[in-house]
Amino acid sequence: MSANPNPLSPNPRRIAAGKLNRLKRGPLTPKGRDQLRHAALAHRPWAASTGPRTPEGKARASQNGKLRQKGEMSVRELRRSLLEMTSLVDDMEKARVLVAEVLASSS
Repeated sequence: MSANPNPLSPNPRRIAAGKLNRLKRGPLTPKGRDQLRHAALAHRPWAASTGPRTPEGKARASQNGKLRQKGEMSVRELRRSLLEMTSLVDDMEKARVLVAEVLASSS
């Protein structure tokens, strides 16, 4: 089996196997879903999770949400960009007023 050339894109063989297994098992019943929930609460896998430790791992983890986003930028990035542009426009307006005051006082 060859290594996946792009670690951010899922392996198509694993996707196909997962879909096939889901078809074999059928949909989750409310009882099955409840059993999974209780098992997760009993074992608490999130308590032992340490997250990425290396800078490379942290960089990879920061890109996890980008796999499913619709456009080039996330909503958070768009909001930050809009805030920066609004701040820039405000600074330009203040500079324009300051220049007008300096020109008015010098003449």
